[in-house]
Amino acid sequence: MTPRLSPAHREAGLARLRSDPFDVLVVGGGIVGAGIARDAATRGLRTALVERGDFASGTSGKTSRLVHGGLRYLKNFKIGLVRQAVRERDLLLVRSPALVRPLAFTIPAYEGRGMGPTTLRFGLWVYDFLSRDRVLPRRRWLRPDAVREREPRLSESGLRGGGLYHDAIANDARLVLAVVRSAADAGAVVVNYAEVTELVRERGRVSGARVRDRMAQGAFDVRAALVVNATGVWLDGLRSRGDAAPTLRPTKGIHVFLPREKVGNREAVVLNAKRDGRMLFVLPWGPLTLVGTTDTDYGGDVDRIVPEAADVAYLLEAVNEAFPDARAEPADVVSAYAGLRPLIREDGAKEESDISREHEIFEDPDGLLSVAGGKLTTHRAMAQEVVDRACRILGREAACSTARGSLGPDAGSAADLRGLGIEAAIADSLASRHASGDLRAWLQESAALEPIAPGLPYLWVEVDAAVECEMAMTLEDVMVRRLGLFYEAADQGVAAAPRVAERMGSRLGWDTARRQSEIEGYRGLVADHRRFLEGHDR
Repeated sequence: MTPRLSPAHREAGLARLRSDPFDVLVVGGGIVGAGIARDAATRGLRTALVERGDFASGTSGKTSRLVHGGLRYLKNFKIGLVRQAVRERDLLLVRSPALVRPLAFTIPAYEGRGMGPTTLRFGLWVYDFLSRDRVLPRRRWLRPDAVREREPRLSESGLRGGGLYHDAIANDARLVLAVVRSAADAGAVVVNYAEVTELVRERGRVSGARVRDRMAQGAFDVRAALVVNATGVWLDGLRSRGDAAPTLRPTKGIHVFLPREKVGNREAVVLNAKRDGRMLFVLPWGPLTLVGTTDTDYGGDVDRIVPEAADVAYLLEAVNEAFPDARAEPADVVSAYAGLRPLIREDGAKEESDISREHEIFEDPDGLLSVAGGKLTTHRAMAQEVVDRACRILGREAACSTARGSLGPDAGSAADLRGLGIEAAIADSLASRHASGDLRAWLQESAALEPIAPGLPYLWVEVDAAVECEMAMTLEDVMVRRLGLFYEAADQGVAAAPRVAERMGSRLGWDTARRQSEIEGYRGLVADHRRFLEGHDR
């Protein structure tokens, strides 16, 4: 049974970090670090995972939410990358059905833009061929009238047909959290808001790390035979490489949420922007449409990534070209967010979109093992490769078993919740995010089954579960990553924030000053992500 990641569990984890030696200390609580901790723990290695912020608070919680093979990588002949991603996608669909859902995509072919019909049909054939298990329906070619039947509001100017294929979609932050909890279930110590400030070395070799508890401000050393650096765009901050060139070439990706009735897409649509030919996604997310993503070099502060007006305008321009009746403007944007891709720097890669999404493992002379690159979809395979290397370094023999493990709520959670008298639609919604056991203990709490915000599926019991079962430590953790209010509420959850802070504070022992600080911090986060609206009425 997956342990509840409660405040008490976090304190116990901190105590173990202070006292116990570990085989592997993983630094970074994004999808890759979580996957490595899960894999290592399931092989019987004494494993710890520390994250300086919240789980999935970096790149892994700011993706396009796609679990996919990467159709566009075929044009650069990245067959191996696509094969691996397609097969990992299929595995997630089978093993994590509550978290990862199939999604139909229409990809129109237009005269003089993007891939022509012949190229597109061949690409979709290859994409299907690389799927060994045939988990999803096979591709189909659509005539222009069939494309318009599926997506009536798509532009018909120059339309020559289109492809229909399937990939998958997931709430990225909740997928990360499921992997973290699976790691804990296998015996790993997992602690968020635990920042590695420096590595500890003995005789020139890394032997652990200095960790600061950002909640209590205390610092201590953690002993580990091997430290794995899975910090994404912060990778080089832990490596001792002198004046060596940076390992990464971070690129920035922007996404926006719009009302789906404004855009008009029925399902998922793949676009090629007229301006530069970049492939973009228009994805259904309940009553909203998620549009993304941009891909531009980034040289700014990696700790402060916010959407810029020019990037938002680029996405809206592409949407309005594809869906002429949308006429979307900045004021229509419900929310926008930005993230950085930790891509490996390559000589000769001129365009951002040409940089490989493949991962790479680095073993430094001091023994630090680092990994970067890759994608959300391939995290399990990346983790397997890293832990294989770790086992060789540690002289341990243990086979990977994560391909057989499940993630997220089990198939019976919805039925269990309905059995408790919860309305079917509400039970189904809850079961897509929570195991019934996580909610059962809190269903008698005040207003447990009442919605937090009108028109959205998030309930007050989920705030209780976030604190008591999911190690949510701040208001932002709940509003942004445990729930979707930051993205989906018309005001990004600002009106609900005081009541959420009050409910959290009663469990975490916050005084009035701390609650007010959390509320003000959240309002500031929302304001930062709305600055692209300056000069526009909302």
